[in-house]
Amino acid sequence: TGNLMYGLALSYESMELCLIGRAITGLGAPRIINRRYVADATPFSLRTAASAAFAMATAVGAAMGPGMAIVLDVFNFEFYLPVFGQQTFNGLTGPGFFMASAWAVFIVALAIFLKEPKRSGIDELRAREESAESPKKVALIQDEVSQPPLQPEPNNSAQSDLKQSLTSEYESDLDDELLAAKENESDKKINKNSIFFCLKHITRATLLCMALIFMKRIALECVVGSTSVITKNRYGWNIKNVGALHLVNGIIVIPISALSGWLAQFYEDRYLSLWLLSITLTGLVILIDPTDFVSNENETYNEGHWLAVGPVRYIAGSLIAFSGVEACESYVASLMSKVVPSTLAVGTFNSGLLETLVGTSGRATGDLLITAMGLISLRLLLNLLIIPGALLCIISIVLIRRNYDILAV
Repeated sequence: TGNLMYGLALSYESMELCLIGRAITGLGAPRIINRRYVADATPFSLRTAASAAFAMATAVGAAMGPGMAIVLDVFNFEFYLPVFGQQTFNGLTGPGFFMASAWAVFIVALAIFLKEPKRSGIDELRAREESAESPKKVALIQDEVSQPPLQPEPNNSAQSDLKQSLTSEYESDLDDELLAAKENESDKKINKNSIFFCLKHITRATLLCMALIFMKRIALECVVGSTSVITKNRYGWNIKNVGALHLVNGIIVIPISALSGWLAQFYEDRYLSLWLLSITLTGLVILIDPTDFVSNENETYNEGHWLAVGPVRYIAGSLIAFSGVEACESYVASLMSKVVPSTLAVGTFNSGLLETLVGTSGRATGDLLITAMGLISLRLLLNLLIIPGALLCIISIVLIRRNYDILAV
């Protein structure tokens, strides 16, 4: 529906229709479902590899998108669409009509061939939570058993103290049982699909993963979302140059994602996340132009200066940063699906929904940042976006290091 509205906007000369179509397309509903299937139907041992495969499929789509846009830009004809009348197919409307047709075919195929998989991932998550609770119960029982037996005392005062002690312990146990019963009763009153239930049961590790996804998305948007504006103002690129760069970005991520899935067999997600965030930070540092702090009299960039970010350095930094962020997504998404409580995993606010909501919010925040920084200075837009992105990357690395133990899954 969103892609169809985007394609129809030109013939209706409606900017509102175009923006609504873009908004619907960007909601990310299929991503929520796909992420939930990865979390629910994949065992822990294969979770990261499955997330890497999902990232690789996303990269293939990201690579085909700009390439397809370049191909569709060649066409320019009119056709009749039932209900909507005469329509124009060109470089502007073509992507909308093409994707609407592709989604229609996919929906039909889905209805015919999709079979619900067994939710083995949920069962394993519950088993892990129960096994994590068992040592605590065993330690408590051992502590009680190891206490020395009470020696009988001849006087009545000692017997009175013993009776009082046993009574207080019984009352304490009774209070604990009543408190647990009240908590269970309150959980029943709260709808498991409500935001209040989510806030009550969300864990520190889950919040940490959400923060990492949010900051990672902002950093990615600072690199990718600003490409057309920055390259046009600095290097005079056109839409085909930008599309070619995005195409190369998507192609490079494919082998990187395959490598990520292979490395997941030998290293933990938290360890690999640190390394890939460090690689992302390296790419962002390459994109920082120190000459703009000294001189920005030129309308484009300080061409000829050996420290200036020219087209070659921009392409290299963009490829490194984009590849690092996209590969890191596999590990962070896998981490989040492993640390989210089972009480949330079976409800509406599962890891797939939370990850998509946070990712979409991060993308929107990144777009707002691009707009705000563009109003400040188009000439300095590269540094105004890349420096905040690099700082967010550093914060992400520090957060993982400070909370390394709670991400041990």
